[in-house]
Amino acid sequence: MATRKTSAPTIMPIDDAALEEYATSDYNEKLYSLVYYTLRELQGLAAKKSVGDSFSWNELKARFTEVFGTVESRRYSLEQLLEYAQRKFGKSLEDLQEINERSWARRKAFNAQSNVQQVANSSTPATVDRP
Repeated sequence: MATRKTSAPTIMPIDDAALEEYATSDYNEKLYSLVYYTLRELQGLAAKKSVGDSFSWNELKARFTEVFGTVESRRYSLEQLLEYAQRKFGKSLEDLQEINERSWARRKAFNAQSNVQQVANSSTPATVDRP
């Protein structure tokens, strides 16, 4: 019996240019950012433990950018970053996603606490000297 050759239907990509400012980035773009920034955080936390008081997040960010580039100008692929995360920190993509979620939760809590303190400080009535 002869085999029939079938070709997969060609799927035309959706042109979402008309969305303009309402457009969102592709999933892989978001995933790359997540992995990049989570790796930078893990690298920083590890360095902070080993370096101690002389640790500087700004210095780490500059050096990390020298090695890995930026999210916009990448030096490595997503696959390479994931391999690095596995080799250096024993972290899978799922682990990195969990770490990123916890980090965002900490930032939200910190920002909420800062906002409460700012409101409390601004609502403290000023004392007026009366004659």
